[in-house]
Amino acid sequence: MRSSSLITTASLLSTVVGAINAANSTNTTSIKKNAALLGFDYDYIVIGGGTAGLVMASRLSETARVAVIEAGGYYEVDNGNYSTVPGLALASPFLSTAEDYPANPKMDWGFLSASQPHASDRIIHYPQGKTLGGSSALNTMAYHRGTKGAYQLWADLVADQSYTFSNLLKYFQKSSHFTAPNLTKRNTPNATVQYDATAFDNALGGPLQVSYSNYVDTTATWMARALQSIGLPESTVGFNSGVLSGFGAWITMTIDPVNATRSSSQTSYLEHVANHKNLDVLSHTNVTRILIDPFSKTAFGVEIVRQNGAVNFLVANEEVILSAGAFGSPRLLMLSGIGPADVLKEHRIPVFSNLPGVGQNLWDQVLVPVETGVNTPSGAQVEANPVTNAEAINEYLKDAAGPYSSPGAYIAFEKIPQELRSNFSSEAQSALAWFPSDWPEVEYVGGSTVNSDGVSQGVCTAVLVAPLSRGNVTIVSSNFADQPVIDMGWFSHPADREVAVAAIKRCREALASKEVASVVTGPEVVPGASIQTDDEILAFAEAVATPIFHAAGTCAMGKKGDPNAVVDTQGRVFGVNSLRVVDSSIFPIAIPGHPQSSVYMLAEKIADDIKSSTCS
Repeated sequence: MRSSSLITTASLLSTVVGAINAANSTNTTSIKKNAALLGFDYDYIVIGGGTAGLVMASRLSETARVAVIEAGGYYEVDNGNYSTVPGLALASPFLSTAEDYPANPKMDWGFLSASQPHASDRIIHYPQGKTLGGSSALNTMAYHRGTKGAYQLWADLVADQSYTFSNLLKYFQKSSHFTAPNLTKRNTPNATVQYDATAFDNALGGPLQVSYSNYVDTTATWMARALQSIGLPESTVGFNSGVLSGFGAWITMTIDPVNATRSSSQTSYLEHVANHKNLDVLSHTNVTRILIDPFSKTAFGVEIVRQNGAVNFLVANEEVILSAGAFGSPRLLMLSGIGPADVLKEHRIPVFSNLPGVGQNLWDQVLVPVETGVNTPSGAQVEANPVTNAEAINEYLKDAAGPYSSPGAYIAFEKIPQELRSNFSSEAQSALAWFPSDWPEVEYVGGSTVNSDGVSQGVCTAVLVAPLSRGNVTIVSSNFADQPVIDMGWFSHPADREVAVAAIKRCREALASKEVASVVTGPEVVPGASIQTDDEILAFAEAVATPIFHAAGTCAMGKKGDPNAVVDTQGRVFGVNSLRVVDSSIFPIAIPGHPQSSVYMLAEKIADDIKSSTCS
């Protein structure tokens, strides 16, 4: 792999080259000749070195010359232990969703939503990874797959049965290497892990490490018991075999089990091909537009801006592959002349492909917590105490175990049960009936935190995983420096409001169950005893809801001729040749729960499509 420093050395010529390229910016032939002269031409250019982007770059560089362009750098340098140590996964200050969050432009794009009218008019900071590894360097490492019914719905919506769970399983397996739980380090008899070993196949050699954490939070075991007490027993197969609803599980995570560090697309896929001489990594480089030949409607390269402000053009002889995420991908398509024609014309951007669906269909899952005081120890409590924290650090460094080895919690899924469902409006019941029978409506995360006095808090977090509200992304100008406008659309559909109220009631039911009465101390802390009526519960949800960072669907996959579809089933953009989008933005539906396994799967599948077509 040629290092980014070599590419940066070439940029010493950028002042002269930039002037030449600018003069020929509308001349496809001249740009290609200049790029070839300077070694700036490739078979494939991948825009975005995130979760999907590094899979694409890694797999394609096995047989072709590839450049992957990433606006950030290496998270080990720019975010250190916050990104590498699992127990610190949520401790990075810039992950705050408050409008006045502490910015970190080295790691995060700084996206802010529009004011959300159904979420107390709040403006939400939505962190997105700006680093090699993308959001796989920021997430809580939860790894599970969706339901068989969800993937069947995907396949039916796009008229391509290769998207059923049974047909996708090989790509899930190809991306991942499974390690069974270390029972000695977990050392928690009441948190026995059950799983289906056939859901993985290490013979396929996937580079992404999938394992179980080497520590189990005591408070989380009681939260697991609370969820089981309301009818969500532990699954006997785990959450990687296409079954979620009605069960709980100790979840698999993208953690390297040897040293208990984060396994991201950078540490897995990029390092997997570290010796490939035909892969260039251009870090600290922005792509400001995709170059499209106006006559053939073919994408042939990109315009980039380096850290020092120099502008260059890179050429792709085969394809440009966009992998900038649910917000970045539609934004760059529109800046390049692909999207709703009225928006593009408003900003004087030439229209290469009128695709009204670009930036629409934004799915996002939101979470709301319920908390109560408990008398059990927790990882957060250990870390908050200077004496026990020192011991925990030593345990992590010496044995890759203890609280710092895990961000983990117990997770359960369900459709709202009939006793609460019967209170739903006919509109909500009708809308929710669209989802497959095995698609859960709520995810519950049982875990712990600590209050300002160092006392453990038991937490049941409810996540809406069948949202019916839709948002959108658009641009305000033709200038890449201007942030996109993001409307999350939270709670705009009445069914989401009704499900949120019911989900909070279910969390309350779990935490008030007799099975955990011996560890619960005092009254409920959040939302608190004063919040009782449905209207009060909804107002609470709207005031505190935050994203779980699972945005998807803004460049949706679909059938040719569908006015809302942006790409076909191989990620190819309608109306423009040699251009694909490969990331969560092309999900036609947001798979229930945590999406990273499906992002890795999708990239493996489309990389295989590309390689198969070039070999045929």
